[in-house]
Amino acid sequence: MGASGASTQLIFFVSAVIVASAVVAAAANSVYGITSGIDQKSDNIQKEMLTDISIINDPTNVPNDPVKIYVKNLGNTVLNQNYITVMLDGMVVTDYTLSLSGNTSSHWDPSSVISITIDQTLTSGDHTVTVTTENGIMDRLSFRI
Repeated sequence: MGASGASTQLIFFVSAVIVASAVVAAAANSVYGITSGIDQKSDNIQKEMLTDISIINDPTNVPNDPVKIYVKNLGNTVLNQNYITVMLDGMVVTDYTLSLSGNTSSHWDPSSVISITIDQTLTSGDHTVTVTTENGIMDRLSFRI
């Protein structure tokens, strides 16, 4: 059993090392995937925490025909004005124009005010407008025409 026993043990040892290496590689890949997911989620949460907006219209004097909404970036992060969602009375508005005073790019800097013009004439009564940013932060204004 001298040489053949040693050969058998060597084969088992090499096999065990190969299997252990495969397990470590698979575990490392899983840990990397989890770590990447956590990093991305924490980046998203940080952006949400640094984002804040406010609709600054006077609810008793909202311009009508067309409807004009003024939204201020109160957060500490630059937003992309092309990625906002506007809802009027619960319906998504797709036909509106944006105007950011003094800025021709799509960057909505902190403390800047964006003007949203909705080409609609509202009927008399109560209405609600909601503006949502790319990070999911929103503000809502209820007003009466």
